[in-house]
Amino acid sequence: MGDGGSGEKSEEPTPEKLRKLREDGNLPKSQDVIQAFMFIACFSIIALTMGYMGDTLSEFMLLSIKVSTAGHLDASTVVGLLIEAIKALMMTCAPVLAVAFFVALAGNYAQVGVLFTTKPLEPNFSKLNPISGLKGLVNMKKLVELLKTIVKFTVVAWMAYDSLKERARDVILTIRVPLYVGIKIIGQVIWDFSIKIGVFFTIVAAADLFYQRKKFIKDNMMSKYDIKQEYKQSEGDPQHKAERKQLHKEIINGGGHSNVKKADAVVVNPDHIAIALKYDKDGTSAPLVVAKGERVQAEKIKAIAKQVGVPIIRNVPLAQALNKMEVGDEIPEELYDAVAEVLNFVYALSEQQKAKHGGK
Repeated sequence: MGDGGSGEKSEEPTPEKLRKLREDGNLPKSQDVIQAFMFIACFSIIALTMGYMGDTLSEFMLLSIKVSTAGHLDASTVVGLLIEAIKALMMTCAPVLAVAFFVALAGNYAQVGVLFTTKPLEPNFSKLNPISGLKGLVNMKKLVELLKTIVKFTVVAWMAYDSLKERARDVILTIRVPLYVGIKIIGQVIWDFSIKIGVFFTIVAAADLFYQRKKFIKDNMMSKYDIKQEYKQSEGDPQHKAERKQLHKEIINGGGHSNVKKADAVVVNPDHIAIALKYDKDGTSAPLVVAKGERVQAEKIKAIAKQVGVPIIRNVPLAQALNKMEVGDEIPEELYDAVAEVLNFVYALSEQQKAKHGGK
């Protein structure tokens, strides 16, 4: 891009950028999902344990009446009654609080998985800037949240009114029935109410989660220039990378000339290609390409081979096939027969040379 700018944000964030955002704790997450789960779970527990709560509170009330009518109250009696009150409160609230805690964990895990980062806790002094703070008072995100809160409050208020209107007579008549019966009636009202609100909150949570994820992608869109810069940082400039690869290849091929002295044979084509082969007869690996070259490099390989007495074999099809390999590669299975023929010829020639020198 000529101006070096970021360009139009038309590309979705790359996996690398998403990974960095996750490390920073920047993830698409809907609080409405957690609130919906907690509302449904907590109200369900309240409705299901209303009888237990009623029995616990009834026992405490009977104890309080008994103590108050005993005629004598001292400090120890009041302290004991206070302890019983705390026990009753804990016994009635504990199930709801425990469910709320685990549901909150499950709601966060369902959205972001396992994540531990301290980045959001690091101090950011730019947030102390009053001008930036004033600008942040009004933005689209807060307007959406305000509108969503108003809608939720209105709908919940209407549903509460509708539920109580249908059961108002039963609730009023609870003053004529025993306490535990009245509590069960109220529990049924709460159960009906929680089902309606729970369905509504679930719909709101699903819509908000969809919105948060879409907004997250939109806020983190990248331009083609950004993607190119990210690729350069993670993988290196493609042009420089290609140049380094070519240089590395030349170094390997050029440095392989010293391996020609250790080669068992050099296969040529006959003038343009030269490939040096090495085979360890005592080893278990296949023959290796220890040096290769074309034109000038091929001439250097052949010159070294002649100098040290490495046999040079002309085999055009085999040379062309071997030239497709890299230095250090093992000979593939489909070339075993052709290479074995060359090596057998070389070994036979070597035995003849030894026999000839031995005869002298």
